[in-house]
Amino acid sequence: MSNNILTSISVACVLLLFASSCSTVFAQAVPGAVLYFNPAETEQGRNDKVWRNAGEAGGELEHTGKLPRLEEGTITIKGIGFEETTLWYTAEESGSTFSNAAPGAKTPVVNLQDFTMGLLLRINGGLLAEEHHLVGLQAAPRESVQNVRIWLDNAGSGRFQNVSIAQGAIGAREDLGNGKTRLTVGSQEWHWAHIVFESGDEVTTYIDGKEVAQFGTGVKWNKKHDMSLHAIFSHSQPEARRTCNCSIAIYRVYDRALSAAEIDKNVRGSFAVEPNDKLTTTWGKVKRGF
Repeated sequence: MSNNILTSISVACVLLLFASSCSTVFAQAVPGAVLYFNPAETEQGRNDKVWRNAGEAGGELEHTGKLPRLEEGTITIKGIGFEETTLWYTAEESGSTFSNAAPGAKTPVVNLQDFTMGLLLRINGGLLAEEHHLVGLQAAPRESVQNVRIWLDNAGSGRFQNVSIAQGAIGAREDLGNGKTRLTVGSQEWHWAHIVFESGDEVTTYIDGKEVAQFGTGVKWNKKHDMSLHAIFSHSQPEARRTCNCSIAIYRVYDRALSAAEIDKNVRGSFAVEPNDKLTTTWGKVKRGF
């Protein structure tokens, strides 16, 4: 065998190994999220008072009473062999949330019937003040139209205590406890949690890309509602004191039900080049934006 052939084989093997080891980094996330909050993607800085939405709905959310802390470090998800250096926000005390009290010029507005919600998060301990709310997405008026709210076990065990999905216009609401959703991420560990809602049909939940529950739902959503009330680390601005004692690196919402394969793709390509065919790597964004 000639030296040229041996050299070609060696180069091919090296490239194959490199591609295999970097497959997570270069795998691309599913495009089309309407809400996409990721401090690395939007190049957030420590003094930024808003968290910009990189999703198709655009806009931004202001910090409420106190600014969550922007951190840099390595996220490891042992179950899928994932490790990446990036940015995330941490709520350290009650009232440190991103939210909006009413629709405004920069507020993201989404219209949902089916939806997929994904969160890359870490639970840091028990409740800070009252309850332990994670995120909320609602139409106005918030109590009587259409909303989804999530809150966690007060002890900080990492159990999703309740996922409430409601369509107040038709008097339908389901409070989905942990026994039904089986969403548990543990404490002091990074994990992906996904909720897929198919209006009037079923709800499917995933941890780190693996399905953990599926069940029927009688709640139906209507896309005519402008869902423009948002909160991250809580479920609304008036309830900002119910801040989640946690860290959030990515929060995504799609206006459709993603398949199991698409969710797995998002989990394994957590920090890949995002939907708009950008060529900059996450690490470059971290270094410029922190």
